[in-house]
Amino acid sequence: MKNVKKCGLFLAAAVLTVFSLVAAAAVISEKYEQWKRDNSGIPDAVSSVSAGGTCRLTVVANSGKIEDGEAFASQVLEMYRENLFQTIHFSTDIGEMPGILDITVYLKRGDIGKKEPVMKIYYDTEKGMRFLYIR
Repeated sequence: MKNVKKCGLFLAAAVLTVFSLVAAAAVISEKYEQWKRDNSGIPDAVSSVSAGGTCRLTVVANSGKIEDGEAFASQVLEMYRENLFQTIHFSTDIGEMPGILDITVYLKRGDIGKKEPVMKIYYDTEKGMRFLYIR
């Protein structure tokens, strides 16, 4: 009878260990995927609001820093024009770009609401592009 109890306890411990390892692997995998997104270096729009000919975007750089602000701003504008953002895809049935793009840039998604933006990009179809480093 003692051997049966020992065997049952051993089996329960083994099942609990396997379950714990699977749960830990899932958490690690999720954290790794988030790290890959946050460090991919590929900008992504995560929020947009359009009203009255103005489109306000929140973009994450998915990088630790922005090396060249002008090149980054041009890349984001091109991604908007070509509808290449991963998280948000814009409707193409309207047919034209809004007159003004007002873009707030953060380094990583987790910075939104916790840190100040690192950059503002302002594009007016009549006046061209301006960008401003905040930090």
